[in-house]
Amino acid sequence: MARKFAASGFTRFLATRILLAIVVAGCTSSGDRPEPVMTRHVLQHDGMEREYFVFLPSAYSASEDHPVAIFLHGYGGTATGTEAEVTQGLNFYAEEYGYVVIYPQSTWFMAGESREAQWEATSWNHISDGFDKGPDGPICSDDAASYPCPPECGSCGQCGWASCHDDVGFLRALVATVSTAYNVDADSFFVSGFSNGAQMANRVACEASDLFAAAALVGARVEPGFECTPTRRMPLLQINGGKDDVVPHDGSRSSGGYFYAATTSVSEHWNDNEECAAENENWIAPAIDEIEVQCTVACGDTDYPSVDCIWPQGNHRWPGTPGFRGSNGYCVTALQAASMPEQAICIDPDPDVDIWGSRLMFEFFDEHRGN
Repeated sequence: MARKFAASGFTRFLATRILLAIVVAGCTSSGDRPEPVMTRHVLQHDGMEREYFVFLPSAYSASEDHPVAIFLHGYGGTATGTEAEVTQGLNFYAEEYGYVVIYPQSTWFMAGESREAQWEATSWNHISDGFDKGPDGPICSDDAASYPCPPECGSCGQCGWASCHDDVGFLRALVATVSTAYNVDADSFFVSGFSNGAQMANRVACEASDLFAAAALVGARVEPGFECTPTRRMPLLQINGGKDDVVPHDGSRSSGGYFYAATTSVSEHWNDNEECAAENENWIAPAIDEIEVQCTVACGDTDYPSVDCIWPQGNHRWPGTPGFRGSNGYCVTALQAASMPEQAICIDPDPDVDIWGSRLMFEFFDEHRGN
């Protein structure tokens, strides 16, 4: 028998969905309801100026506390590009569910052998001990594809490509800053990301678990040997494509010659190898009730269930999107163009496409508010 996600409060009429999409697109819905807004900010951390973007839904009010989702972009991507092209409009769902969303920008450098071929290599420091090997041995094969190493990080070895900066500390400082600047619910901070952003979300959820009510890892997770147990237990949602060969869900060698932990291994470590961690049940939720997605839950009767969803036909893209859009997030919106001028301008998301991956993430977060 499938374990059901609590459906109360999640029923949405299509007309409401369309109306909210229009509001997020920037049109006025009524004279007394403010429009949602996204703004750019910076903070100083570890001797560096770090950039982030804040989306405030139209429901944001100084008289009540609001839930917050921190969303981390993937390798080579940008804070604004991941909203516009990778998720193809995550703010539409933040508006619908009433969430403040924070989009931090990772560190980056100019890579490429010639001026014409240069690009902004962005990455998060998602591994906590070296670049080349993990606790369980090499994290790539001998013939793995080579990626540029951040010059300030020294030698990355054969397998390395990620930042060496204090991103856990940065995200801690970001939560503290947002908590002071906005009316937010301190017990309803969530962290998520896609690809390298999901890897960083995996790490920070374990090492700074006192900050978050739940985590969602989409399209990636840490390398073998870096699986972890949060210091404070919390719910976990994983969503991955069954045909993703960039970060395979089953721990097999990727198309680039790299190895990533299997989702099942992440789940078992997340639940500290408790007996319930190996006892999976089928799991369903309103967002995927009519979608071909296979989800299981471990430790479903606890306060820290671990949900593992496989989208059989999905590749390395945001779940539910009809296909890659534009540059697939290797771009910026006008809001970020001045700080990353080498990036192309993103294509605007289509408000008429309903994306179940975004809806599922916010449903999951809503279920665990105040955790």
